[in-house]
Amino acid sequence: MPLAQWRRYLQLKGATNPMSDNYTLDLEQRTVIGKKVSSLRRAGILPATVYGKGVAPISVQLNARAFNEVLRKAGRTSLISLNIAGQKPISAFIHVLQRHPVTRDILHVDFRAVNLTEELTVEVPVHVVGESPLVKRGDALVNIVLNTLQVRALPANLPHSIEVDVSGLDEFDKSIYVRDVVPSGSWTIETDGDELLINLTSATVEEAAEEEADTSAEPELVREKREEDEE
Repeated sequence: MPLAQWRRYLQLKGATNPMSDNYTLDLEQRTVIGKKVSSLRRAGILPATVYGKGVAPISVQLNARAFNEVLRKAGRTSLISLNIAGQKPISAFIHVLQRHPVTRDILHVDFRAVNLTEELTVEVPVHVVGESPLVKRGDALVNIVLNTLQVRALPANLPHSIEVDVSGLDEFDKSIYVRDVVPSGSWTIETDGDELLINLTSATVEEAAEEEADTSAEPELVREKREEDEE
């Protein structure tokens, strides 16, 4: 497919994964703070904080398993309705995750409350779909230059991810730029359109580079301590 025709195809196809599911979490106000929150984690309860524009910070807690399930499906770009006893539901995004440095278990989560009538800009992940004929033959590898794009929209209109089809990359001189991804009418891309998004690299070049790295890595010589050094 000629390059210009393929770019037109990409723009027409321009798939996105819109926010279509509704997610909710039940939270309770938290009185346990400081080092004592470790007792909550042992009981399967995750400490969290809710804050944002027009919302004073609220210390809360929730079921850790329920949160992990919502995180797996919603990610950080899907709107979540937070139900706190005695308060109106709060619309928020998962904003910051604090993880254990070794186990990677989630220790704490920050929810960012938002105003549904005000636009905001967030980083939306890029999801590659399709397969390049060159990759299928084993001649090339897909090189994702940008893993996220800056998207601006009302909170309820933010896409969960942006799908980019690479099946049209049938030549090494073809690349996908940010400008090739056409947003929907409900959100816009703020990342510079001239930035490279995805291209192909030669599989043989990558393999040669890996082999060179392996052969160039020589074992470090450990000099034995001489007697005069010991004196």
